[in-house]
Amino acid sequence: MCDTRVRPARARKTPQPRWTLLYGLAFSTLGAVAAVGVIPLPGAWQAALRSGLGIGGFAAMAMWVRLNRAALDLQDWCECAGSKITVRVIPSDRPEPERVEVEEEALEEVAS
Repeated sequence: MCDTRVRPARARKTPQPRWTLLYGLAFSTLGAVAAVGVIPLPGAWQAALRSGLGIGGFAAMAMWVRLNRAALDLQDWCECAGSKITVRVIPSDRPEPERVEVEEEALEEVAS
């Protein structure tokens, strides 16, 4: 679609996903779950702690996806993508709200 040229990393205008943060979240969650398996706890407490760590890890990864959604969306775009995309605008049938005209004197009094 576009002329792909290799550019230096600093010259990129589009944000890049922070993959190291995602890997850190995943490995720290797995490490915490493994560490809980080594600690001698009663069965119910160990299951609850493992479940909590697993849910917390997935919640952290979901937050990472939310924070990096723009970078993930723009990851495969090239420089000329903006000129190749067609945007369709669908007009609304909803009536325009009425505008209330305020006199300039009233605005001057409020500003004073």
